[in-house]
Amino acid sequence: MKRVVAIALLALFAPMVQGALALFAPAGWIPDAALLLVIALGLGWPGSLLAALLLSVWVGLVSDLLSGSLIGQHALISLCAFGSARMLSVHFNLHSAPTQMALVAGLTAGSALALGALTAFFLPESGPGLSAGVALLRHSAVNALAAPLAIAAVGGLLARLDEDSGRRVLRLEPRRLSP
Repeated sequence: MKRVVAIALLALFAPMVQGALALFAPAGWIPDAALLLVIALGLGWPGSLLAALLLSVWVGLVSDLLSGSLIGQHALISLCAFGSARMLSVHFNLHSAPTQMALVAGLTAGSALALGALTAFFLPESGPGLSAGVALLRHSAVNALAAPLAIAAVGGLLARLDEDSGRRVLRLEPRRLSP
């Protein structure tokens, strides 16, 4: 339960911090905190799969509310990104930084393209501009560079909040029989 509450609070405040950082740096040069959090959950969530799916939807809904996009777009994309990261982590070794960076770059590009497709479907008058490809590459690169640190940070938080770590281990020593 501690893990769920901590990740839910992190999902609530991480996009706010990301928005505050946009005052000091251009928006394209700031990593996508919500997407990195969802991918990190997909790679390292040790608990119930239902709780992780609900957290992924929560992260997406918070992003929807703070970004002003159509409600449910980021939630759907977060759910797909979580599922992709989870399935790929089962089949491939994603513990090294280069593999994590490649995964995040691919999922960032996929989520940006999916977000553009959903927006174009529901709002046909808002099409992508000519600079969308350059922005997509830049955004993928920035997220990929931040991926190992974000995944390690979320993994460390999950390990620290592990429900079993608060219990004391009872050691049973074998007794020596006296002769």
